[in-house]
Amino acid sequence: MYTRCPACLTTFKVTPTQLAARGGMVRCGICSAIFHAEQRLLQVPPKPGAEVTAPTREQSVSAKKNKRVRGGKSRNASSRRRRTRIEPALTTSAEGADIPTVTELEGIVKPRSFWCPFFWSLGNLALLILLAGQILYFYHDELAVDPSWRPVVREFCDYAGCELRPRLDIARIELLQTSIAPHPKYENALRIRATLVNRAAFAQAYPGMEISLTSNGGQVLARRTFAPAQYLETPATAALTPNVVATALLDVTNPDGKAVGYEIRLVTP
Repeated sequence: MYTRCPACLTTFKVTPTQLAARGGMVRCGICSAIFHAEQRLLQVPPKPGAEVTAPTREQSVSAKKNKRVRGGKSRNASSRRRRTRIEPALTTSAEGADIPTVTELEGIVKPRSFWCPFFWSLGNLALLILLAGQILYFYHDELAVDPSWRPVVREFCDYAGCELRPRLDIARIELLQTSIAPHPKYENALRIRATLVNRAAFAQAYPGMEISLTSNGGQVLARRTFAPAQYLETPATAALTPNVVATALLDVTNPDGKAVGYEIRLVTP
């Protein structure tokens, strides 16, 4: 069932429960006017395209003047009698705080288009895919550190053309033994030998080796970092195989022959 507000001419859907709450009296959710819904029931709601314009104040005043001219005193008296019957009912009903308010416009509201939210969702999905691709491209090495992400990043780099560095966990590379001796050919030079082994469960890149020479008092006299191609004694493979020993041979200078100690530290190449 549908009813229309006499003040703003807005059509609402009403239920039998709303009609029975206060004897058919309801409150308009648009203009807050109180009216008798049963007296203005509509069996079929108006079409969405049909618009009804509420009468202006000037039109109402002009209509009242015409009625007074045509009807005379008898019409005025009848009008006063009608007002005395209606106004008390409105006043009495307005005192109740539980008058139902009709605000639903079901049945006369134009339904939303399906395609608008569909295209919005499609655009948001495309932006999310683009953002994920940018993160994978610019941070592929950082993401590949996680073993669960590495297969995904490797497959992505095969299509995107990015180069994935071998995994590197320096903490799992162990220096088995080191030795230092004067260089057999040159003065004020030292030859350092070292063996290292990868204790990780995966092959990883060769680390850099930082050599520090110290004096009697522990002061650093010289420091240099060697890349894998500079310290490997034999031609290196692509990566450091797990549990396979690799040997390193390093030639360093001894400033003024004062170096009495040394330190080897594995670093990221």
